[in-house]
Amino acid sequence: ATALIGGSSSSPAAAADEINENAGVFTAQIPEEGSSIAWGQAVLVVDKPIEEVLPIIRDYANYKQFMPNFTKSKVLAQRGSRAMVYMEVSVAKGAITLWGQLNLAERPQDGESRVVESHLMEGNLDAFSASWTLTPVDGGARTEVDFKIYVDPDIPLPSSIFSRENERAAGRTVRALRTRVSEGLEGSS
Repeated sequence: ATALIGGSSSSPAAAADEINENAGVFTAQIPEEGSSIAWGQAVLVVDKPIEEVLPIIRDYANYKQFMPNFTKSKVLAQRGSRAMVYMEVSVAKGAITLWGQLNLAERPQDGESRVVESHLMEGNLDAFSASWTLTPVDGGARTEVDFKIYVDPDIPLPSSIFSRENERAAGRTVRALRTRVSEGLEGSS
């Protein structure tokens, strides 16, 4: 956004790239009952069918390859779509490393949508939850990705900072997924 405001030395081409990167991404904050920290949500449609997007979401060990700020993602145990995963995420420009052991699983759904959820088992965070909801659109040719994330990092800062960061993290995550989906298919053709 700074390129659009003129606050950086970015070129007009860089500003156009930033606009294109954010194109089609909707982000929001969703209140969490009993907490002053809000969930972050991001929604976008990727130009690939759900059958090509879901395997990337369920490839937990490779989250570190494309997820923003992930420095480690190691599957400790897995059966089908259920897994226990150790992850580390670098925040505050590398000054803080958040870690957690997560339980990830695909939750059965009625209809065509697929949902993969993640919950914190233990770690140096007060709370971490995330969910991916994938829904076929345009006759199954494309996939709507609805990602939600809730992180309470146990750091003494105003909750509004974490609510904004949850929203930003959701947006960065769906944009990274869109890139990963397009790269994955280019590499396999």
